[in-house]
Amino acid sequence: MEKLESFLNAILETRKVWLLEAKEGFFAMLEDNDGEPYIPLWESEELAEKAAQGEWEGYTVTDMGFSELEHWLKELASDDIDIAVSPSGDGEITAIPSQKFRTWVKPYSDHSYKEEDNDEDDFDYGEGWAQPWG
Repeated sequence: MEKLESFLNAILETRKVWLLEAKEGFFAMLEDNDGEPYIPLWESEELAEKAAQGEWEGYTVTDMGFSELEHWLKELASDDIDIAVSPSGDGEITAIPSQKFRTWVKPYSDHSYKEEDNDEDDFDYGEGWAQPWG
């Protein structure tokens, strides 16, 4: 609980989190022993840089402000992907459900991230939707 409290206090001060990005829009992920997926977030650039090794070597350290994070957490929650708080190299994680974290972040968001927040984005195109007509 101390790790989570420290993480929340640190990001509240800066109003951003740090991630590892493989390429634009594709971020580092990890799984627990049950195969549940998590997006790791760090409270500082330095901690994220330390984590950019092993399977994450070559990933770029990037930050995300609360407005974008709030929007993104909604997508993660709909995909059943939760947050791993500053995971360490020992494999132990402190997890936060994406929806719960979004509720916590929302009051601190300045809503400067203007991507449309569409609740109808769960449309299933079905198999072969990218195939040519004909």
